[in-house]
Amino acid sequence: MITFSPLLAWPLCLGLGIACAAAIILALIVRARGAFLRAGGFAFLFLIISGPDYVQQTRRALPDIITVAIDQSQSMAIGNRSALAASALKNLQAQAANIADLEMRVLDVPASADSGTPLFSALDNAMADIPLPQRAGVVIITDGEISDAPAANPFGSPLTALLTAKGEETDRELRLNNAPSYGLVGQTVSLNFTVIDHGADDSGVMVPVTINANGAQIWSQSVPAGNPVSVNIPVRHAGPATISVQAAPLAGEVSAINNQAAFTLNGVRKRLEVLLVSGNPNQGERSWRVLLKSDPAVQLVHFTILRTPGEMMDALPSELALVPFPVEELFNSDIGKFDLIILDQFDSSGLLPPQYLANIANHVRQGGALLVEVGPEFVTDGSLAYTPLGPILPAVPAAPGTIIQGYTPTITDLGSRHPVTSPFAGSTLAPWYRQEIVTPTSGEVLLSGIDNAPLLILASAGQGRVGMLLSDQFWLWTRGGAETGPALPLLRRCVHWLLDEPALEAEALTASIENGRLEVSRQTLATSYPGDASITAPDGSRLSLKLQQAAPGRYTGTLPADQPGMWQIRQGGLVTDTAQAVENAAEFQNLAATAAILGPLSNNIVWLGQNPTPALAPMLQRRRASEVTGARDVPLLPPFPTMIFALALLSAAWWRERG
Repeated sequence: MITFSPLLAWPLCLGLGIACAAAIILALIVRARGAFLRAGGFAFLFLIISGPDYVQQTRRALPDIITVAIDQSQSMAIGNRSALAASALKNLQAQAANIADLEMRVLDVPASADSGTPLFSALDNAMADIPLPQRAGVVIITDGEISDAPAANPFGSPLTALLTAKGEETDRELRLNNAPSYGLVGQTVSLNFTVIDHGADDSGVMVPVTINANGAQIWSQSVPAGNPVSVNIPVRHAGPATISVQAAPLAGEVSAINNQAAFTLNGVRKRLEVLLVSGNPNQGERSWRVLLKSDPAVQLVHFTILRTPGEMMDALPSELALVPFPVEELFNSDIGKFDLIILDQFDSSGLLPPQYLANIANHVRQGGALLVEVGPEFVTDGSLAYTPLGPILPAVPAAPGTIIQGYTPTITDLGSRHPVTSPFAGSTLAPWYRQEIVTPTSGEVLLSGIDNAPLLILASAGQGRVGMLLSDQFWLWTRGGAETGPALPLLRRCVHWLLDEPALEAEALTASIENGRLEVSRQTLATSYPGDASITAPDGSRLSLKLQQAAPGRYTGTLPADQPGMWQIRQGGLVTDTAQAVENAAEFQNLAATAAILGPLSNNIVWLGQNPTPALAPMLQRRRASEVTGARDVPLLPPFPTMIFALALLSAAWWRERG
């Protein structure tokens, strides 16, 4: 390389050059005899002033750099994709080690938090420090599902895609467009979903879809693929319910993980309508009202029967009946609006016609709830056990009837395992002083009293539930002091059990996924081990989970939930579903390997399922780049000899012109 180091400033050099050129042109015009000699002398003088140098450089060869990006997103864990990727990388590294002046850089690209696999963004950042003359190529090992592919290759070097499959794949996706989180009990909420077949023509295809609530099927129908579908989901009880949606698999699809989805629907009661009817004024009435009115969600209707319809009083009816008792409304036309009916020390001695008691029984059988607190009236001829209400009650009177003596209510062995009373097991409860002796006919005895006689019985009746408290001393626990007892929590748990609260079910199977682990809980009244839980993972594989006793009647177990999607748990005839939270839902929308995204950008597409060890050479563009390590300036014209030669030419020109 030639450079110039002028002895004078460039403007002065340029001025002298112009003056010399003018003199030479003039000499040529007048045809002076020494014009050419003068031109040569001026030229050499100008070269001496401009200082031409030859720069002698030493250079070092730079390696060509090939960048290999490895897709580490969740979809690469499907099938043998990770194994194919690892094998292909090992093969490329072995080949690169045998190629001189070649450096291979490996970049692991995880999925983003919520937007698929941003592989090109990661490559841009990683290659920012690689000069363009050293970029020998880019290799992407992936399933082809890239979320940020540009319109053209942005790297200025060959791009090769190694796809972890044998060829184009198909995949069926069930996508939840709208999954409700809350709903009012007794009403329905709308669930909207779409079944999409990726890599296949789904026009006109009908796909069977099943919807389960807490493991029980509530809807099943074939729906058209590619079209949004709305289904009304009933909210049957308060509290959480796991709603799972499953689409039938597509023949030949790569994975069934995204054929299913699950979410939690929380049932909320707008108002809990409670009817409390006291058969006579008693000390427990105030306690019932305080306990029920303390819950703002309870709408309480309370009536106390002060006299029978035929009882004669020495007063005008208008002076006695400040509020007429609405028998027809409460027990006929409006009976269905009450979520819970409480009969407090109530008997049938002319208070209600039999058809109204039959209405209550029918209401319970159809899904209603009844809580009965009885006293001495239960063992009389007017006992509710001898009315149309009797068939749904879990006990009948027995000798000796009413017993009056001090005793301590005790949680039974069964009650220590039942969710309603298990929190109070082992506690010393304050005493009561009266109890009705009965013979249980159904249900479960959770509290016992005198000589282990039943004190609290819970039972099912048709689609509804019934609870019986066989003492009128419940109010003693609300007085405070030494007689304080768990009145409010026990009542609330009884009420929530009567209203089908899932958390208080005696036989229940629940599951959840927290911090990457599946936690299974089995509630049972059985005294023996209920058995291992059978678990179906999202990919269809089956596992067995040994449960450990955590408390009487409650067994738990845990294992790693290393797959996204829906997990199904079965144990003892019970089924429940839960879903692994998916941080990057976009990553699982389409799991089919494809060349459609990278094809327009790539110079070469290789399916690793067909060619697991591709040659590295076709992926390279050798650059042979180098860098300068040193430089030395060598003058092209030695100043002193060149000056003598220039003066000689000028002298010759003068001598020529003189002659």
